[in-house]
Amino acid sequence: MLSRILSSFSFSVIVAVILALLVGEIPYSDIFATISLFLAMTFSISNISIKIKIKEEYKELLYAFLLNYAFLSSLIIAMGFFMKKYFEGFIVMASAPPAILVVPLSGALKGEKIHSLFSLIFLYIVSIFLMPLIIIIFLSEKVNSLVLIKNIFILVILPIFLSRLIYRKIEESKIKILSNLMFFIIILTMVGKNRNFLLEDYLSLIFLSIMMAIRTFGTGGIVKMLGKRFGVDNRKIVNYALFSSFKNEGLVMLIASSLFGYYASIPAVIALIFEMIWICCLEARIV
Repeated sequence: MLSRILSSFSFSVIVAVILALLVGEIPYSDIFATISLFLAMTFSISNISIKIKIKEEYKELLYAFLLNYAFLSSLIIAMGFFMKKYFEGFIVMASAPPAILVVPLSGALKGEKIHSLFSLIFLYIVSIFLMPLIIIIFLSEKVNSLVLIKNIFILVILPIFLSRLIYRKIEESKIKILSNLMFFIIILTMVGKNRNFLLEDYLSLIFLSIMMAIRTFGTGGIVKMLGKRFGVDNRKIVNYALFSSFKNEGLVMLIASSLFGYYASIPAVIALIFEMIWICCLEARIV
């Protein structure tokens, strides 16, 4: 029973958000959040093979890229122009790869787990180049390029390499618990830092919530609807809906806050909450 609770990502997020709103900012939150995301990224991909079968998977890789970076990222960037106060946060979100969670979710929702696995690794490799490119294109005058490159190295490149050292050496059940614990710390620190906004700036919170609901439910719902209309296999529809609605919000929070301040991580905090609601709806077959 306890193992099942600790293995639930949604449970970790909900408890972390509630605790952060009660406690507020904690000391040394920057250090805790960075170390936690580094470990979460390393553990999460430690049982995933990075050998991509390009010839067999190229269509699925292309679809995942188009859905996550062309479709979802374009919508996020467009939304950023309507929320200038948080524009930097929207751009960092648009530049990020999908959440690692899409692989286990694909399996749980009876999708094509192998396709989602290869697509995820492909998009993380691509993100090494796309993240700095997108951020610099839109925020070249505001961003410190050295800090950006350092963060991508620490939070994306290094975990990929270190995960190979522990490849398949830790049980999947333990990896889930360890990763969830790390994300619990990330969300606790990030939400705690932004507690005043979440409790006081109601107007911005309402607008951001509407946008993140559209960004998550709208994109995923449209892809599911079109997939069914054009007779796409249900297992592939699951994958496409996931890649069109999820970003790695933990990564977004850390990079946005380190480059532009904690206010820039607020869109990712709100997006993560709606992603958790989206997961619950998918699992309950509500949508």
